[in-house]
Amino acid sequence: MNISAWFSSRSNRIPSPRVSFNSFARATDTSDHVTCPLDTVSESNAGLSSISQVGELISEKELKKITKDLCVEIVIARDTALDVPNWERTMKKHLGYSGTSEDFPKYFNNFLNQYKNKLICPQYTIGARGYPAQHIFKRLLATSLNETYEEYFFNLENGDVDFNAYQIIDNKKETVLDWVEKWIASGKGDPEELRDVASVLEDEFEAKRGSEL
Repeated sequence: MNISAWFSSRSNRIPSPRVSFNSFARATDTSDHVTCPLDTVSESNAGLSSISQVGELISEKELKKITKDLCVEIVIARDTALDVPNWERTMKKHLGYSGTSEDFPKYFNNFLNQYKNKLICPQYTIGARGYPAQHIFKRLLATSLNETYEEYFFNLENGDVDFNAYQIIDNKKETVLDWVEKWIASGKGDPEELRDVASVLEDEFEAKRGSEL
Protein backbone atom coordinates (compact mmCIF):
# COMPACT_ATOMS: atom_id res chain seq x y z
CA MET A 1 0.00 0.00 0.00
CA ASN A 2 1.22 3.51 -0.81
CA ILE A 3 0.52 5.13 2.55
CA SER A 4 2.08 8.43 1.50
CA ALA A 5 -0.51 8.71 -1.24
CA TRP A 6 -3.22 8.46 1.40
CA PHE A 7 -1.66 11.22 3.49
CA SER A 8 -1.47 13.43 0.40
CA SER A 9 -5.08 12.74 -0.56
CA ARG A 10 -6.21 13.41 3.00
CA SER A 11 -4.64 16.85 3.08
CA ASN A 12 -6.01 17.81 -0.33
CA ARG A 13 -9.48 16.34 0.33
CA ILE A 14 -9.59 14.66 -3.07
CA PRO A 15 -9.68 10.96 -3.96
CA SER A 16 -6.32 9.26 -4.44
CA PRO A 17 -5.28 6.00 -6.10
CA ARG A 18 -6.49 3.07 -4.06
CA VAL A 19 -5.03 -0.33 -3.37
CA SER A 20 -6.49 -3.79 -3.58
CA PHE A 21 -6.98 -6.13 -0.66
CA ASN A 22 -7.95 -9.78 -0.61
CA SER A 23 -8.46 -11.80 2.54
CA PHE A 24 -10.83 -13.98 4.58
CA ALA A 25 -11.44 -13.70 8.32
CA ARG A 26 -13.43 -15.31 11.10
CA ALA A 27 -14.05 -14.31 14.72
CA THR A 28 -16.40 -15.08 17.59
CA ASP A 29 -17.96 -11.86 18.89
CA THR A 30 -20.74 -10.55 21.09
CA SER A 31 -22.20 -7.07 20.97
CA ASP A 32 -22.75 -3.97 23.06
CA HIS A 33 -25.44 -1.48 22.09
CA VAL A 34 -24.87 2.26 22.32
CA THR A 35 -26.43 4.84 20.03
CA CYS A 36 -24.22 7.58 18.63
CA PRO A 37 -26.24 10.76 17.91
CA LEU A 38 -26.02 12.47 14.54
CA ASP A 39 -24.10 15.70 15.01
CA THR A 40 -24.74 17.38 11.69
CA VAL A 41 -27.76 17.84 9.40
CA SER A 42 -27.37 16.23 6.01
CA GLU A 43 -27.77 17.91 2.64
CA SER A 44 -31.15 19.23 1.53
CA ASN A 45 -31.70 16.56 -1.12
CA ALA A 46 -34.98 14.73 -0.44
CA GLY A 47 -33.19 11.48 0.31
CA LEU A 48 -30.32 13.03 2.23
CA SER A 49 -32.43 15.30 4.41
CA SER A 50 -34.48 12.40 5.72
CA ILE A 51 -31.44 11.04 7.57
CA SER A 52 -31.78 13.88 10.10
CA GLN A 53 -35.03 12.23 11.21
CA VAL A 54 -33.71 8.68 11.34
CA GLY A 55 -33.06 8.84 15.09
CA GLU A 56 -36.74 9.59 15.67
CA LEU A 57 -38.12 7.13 13.13
CA ILE A 58 -36.16 3.92 13.65
CA SER A 59 -37.12 1.62 16.50
CA GLU A 60 -34.71 -0.97 17.88
CA LYS A 61 -36.71 -3.69 16.13
CA GLU A 62 -36.61 -1.92 12.78
CA LEU A 63 -32.91 -1.14 13.10
CA LYS A 64 -32.21 -4.84 13.61
CA LYS A 65 -34.16 -5.63 10.42
CA ILE A 66 -32.23 -2.98 8.48
CA THR A 67 -28.90 -4.23 9.80
CA LYS A 68 -29.76 -7.82 8.96
CA ASP A 69 -30.56 -6.87 5.36
CA LEU A 70 -27.41 -4.75 5.07
CA CYS A 71 -25.43 -7.80 6.15
CA VAL A 72 -27.29 -10.03 3.68
CA GLU A 73 -26.17 -7.61 0.96
CA ILE A 74 -22.58 -8.26 2.03
CA VAL A 75 -22.99 -12.00 1.45
CA ILE A 76 -24.72 -11.37 -1.89
CA ALA A 77 -21.89 -9.06 -2.95
CA ARG A 78 -19.31 -11.69 -2.07
CA ASP A 79 -21.16 -14.44 -3.92
CA THR A 80 -21.71 -12.28 -7.03
CA ALA A 81 -18.23 -10.74 -7.10
CA LEU A 82 -19.32 -7.18 -6.33
CA ASP A 83 -16.80 -4.84 -4.72
CA VAL A 84 -19.49 -2.90 -2.83
CA PRO A 85 -22.75 -4.33 -1.44
CA ASN A 86 -26.02 -2.91 -2.76
CA TRP A 87 -26.84 -1.10 0.48
CA GLU A 88 -28.92 1.47 -1.38
CA ARG A 89 -31.51 -1.24 -2.07
CA THR A 90 -31.89 -1.90 1.66
CA MET A 91 -32.22 1.78 2.55
CA LYS A 92 -34.85 2.29 -0.12
CA LYS A 93 -36.78 -0.72 1.15
CA HIS A 94 -36.74 0.17 4.84
CA LEU A 95 -36.33 3.97 4.99
CA GLY A 96 -37.61 5.07 1.61
CA TYR A 97 -34.36 6.64 0.49
CA SER A 98 -35.30 8.78 -2.52
CA GLY A 99 -32.03 10.50 -3.38
CA THR A 100 -29.71 9.74 -6.25
CA SER A 101 -27.13 6.97 -6.33
CA GLU A 102 -24.46 9.67 -6.39
CA ASP A 103 -25.74 11.17 -3.14
CA PHE A 104 -26.35 7.84 -1.44
CA PRO A 105 -22.86 7.37 0.07
CA LYS A 106 -23.14 10.61 2.05
CA TYR A 107 -26.58 9.61 3.27
CA PHE A 108 -25.46 6.11 4.18
CA ASN A 109 -22.28 7.27 5.91
CA ASN A 110 -24.38 9.51 8.15
CA PHE A 111 -26.50 6.48 8.99
CA LEU A 112 -23.41 4.40 9.79
CA ASN A 113 -22.11 7.11 12.09
CA GLN A 114 -25.42 7.65 13.85
CA TYR A 115 -25.91 3.98 14.70
CA LYS A 116 -22.29 2.88 14.66
CA ASN A 117 -22.35 0.64 17.75
CA LYS A 118 -25.65 -1.01 16.90
CA LEU A 119 -24.86 -2.33 13.43
CA ILE A 120 -24.24 -5.93 14.47
CA CYS A 121 -24.66 -8.56 11.77
CA PRO A 122 -26.50 -11.59 13.17
CA GLN A 123 -24.95 -15.03 13.26
CA TYR A 124 -25.11 -16.54 9.80
CA THR A 125 -24.31 -19.99 8.45
CA ILE A 126 -24.48 -21.23 4.88
CA GLY A 127 -23.00 -24.57 3.96
CA ALA A 128 -19.55 -24.88 5.50
CA ARG A 129 -19.30 -21.14 6.03
CA GLY A 130 -20.29 -19.72 9.39
CA TYR A 131 -20.12 -16.20 10.76
CA PRO A 132 -20.75 -15.21 14.37
CA ALA A 133 -22.64 -12.10 15.40
CA GLN A 134 -20.19 -9.32 14.53
CA HIS A 135 -20.09 -5.65 13.62
CA ILE A 136 -20.69 -4.81 9.97
CA PHE A 137 -17.14 -3.44 9.64
CA LYS A 138 -15.80 -6.84 10.71
CA ARG A 139 -18.28 -8.82 8.59
CA LEU A 140 -16.94 -7.14 5.48
CA LEU A 141 -13.43 -8.40 6.23
CA ALA A 142 -14.73 -11.78 7.36
CA THR A 143 -16.36 -12.30 3.97
CA SER A 144 -13.32 -11.14 1.97
CA LEU A 145 -14.88 -7.83 0.96
CA ASN A 146 -11.77 -5.78 1.63
CA GLU A 147 -12.50 -4.09 -1.69
CA THR A 148 -15.43 -2.33 -0.05
CA TYR A 149 -12.98 -0.42 2.10
CA GLU A 150 -10.98 0.55 -0.97
CA GLU A 151 -13.82 1.37 -3.31
CA TYR A 152 -16.31 2.83 -0.83
CA PHE A 153 -14.99 3.78 2.61
CA PHE A 154 -11.67 5.17 1.39
CA ASN A 155 -13.37 7.54 -1.09
CA LEU A 156 -12.96 10.87 0.67
CA GLU A 157 -15.69 12.53 -1.39
CA ASN A 158 -18.29 10.45 0.45
CA GLY A 159 -17.52 11.95 3.84
CA ASP A 160 -15.67 10.23 6.66
CA VAL A 161 -17.02 7.21 8.48
CA ASP A 162 -16.36 6.89 12.21
CA PHE A 163 -14.63 3.52 12.54
CA ASN A 164 -14.54 3.67 16.34
CA ALA A 165 -17.60 1.50 16.73
CA TYR A 166 -16.98 -1.19 19.31
CA GLN A 167 -18.37 -4.42 20.74
CA ILE A 168 -17.81 -5.72 24.24
CA ILE A 169 -15.68 -8.86 23.88
CA ASP A 170 -14.41 -10.57 27.03
CA ASN A 171 -15.54 -7.52 29.02
CA LYS A 172 -13.42 -5.18 26.90
CA LYS A 173 -14.19 -2.77 24.09
CA GLU A 174 -13.15 -4.25 20.75
CA THR A 175 -12.92 -2.16 17.57
CA VAL A 176 -12.16 -3.29 14.05
CA LEU A 177 -8.46 -2.58 14.71
CA ASP A 178 -8.46 -4.92 17.70
CA TRP A 179 -10.31 -7.52 15.68
CA VAL A 180 -7.80 -7.41 12.83
CA GLU A 181 -4.93 -8.06 15.20
CA LYS A 182 -6.78 -10.97 16.84
CA TRP A 183 -7.49 -12.44 13.43
CA ILE A 184 -3.86 -12.12 12.34
CA ALA A 185 -2.73 -13.70 15.61
CA SER A 186 -4.98 -16.68 14.86
CA GLY A 187 -2.81 -17.44 11.82
CA LYS A 188 -5.55 -16.95 9.24
CA GLY A 189 -5.47 -14.72 6.19
CA ASP A 190 -2.78 -12.42 4.86
CA PRO A 191 -1.27 -10.30 7.68
CA GLU A 192 0.16 -7.72 5.27
CA GLU A 193 -3.16 -7.09 3.55
CA LEU A 194 -5.12 -6.82 6.78
CA ARG A 195 -2.55 -4.51 8.30
CA ASP A 196 -2.79 -2.35 5.18
CA VAL A 197 -6.50 -1.93 5.84
CA ALA A 198 -5.92 -1.24 9.53
CA SER A 199 -3.10 1.20 8.78
CA VAL A 200 -5.29 3.36 6.55
CA LEU A 201 -8.12 3.27 9.10
CA GLU A 202 -5.76 4.34 11.86
CA ASP A 203 -3.64 6.89 10.01
CA GLU A 204 -6.25 8.46 7.78
CA PHE A 205 -9.54 8.00 9.63
CA GLU A 206 -8.40 8.24 13.25
CA ALA A 207 -9.56 4.73 14.06
CA LYS A 208 -8.62 3.63 17.58
CA ARG A 209 -8.34 0.46 19.59
CA GLY A 210 -10.86 -0.28 22.31
CA SER A 211 -8.35 0.55 25.05
CA GLU A 212 -8.10 4.06 23.63
CA LEU A 213 -11.84 4.78 23.79
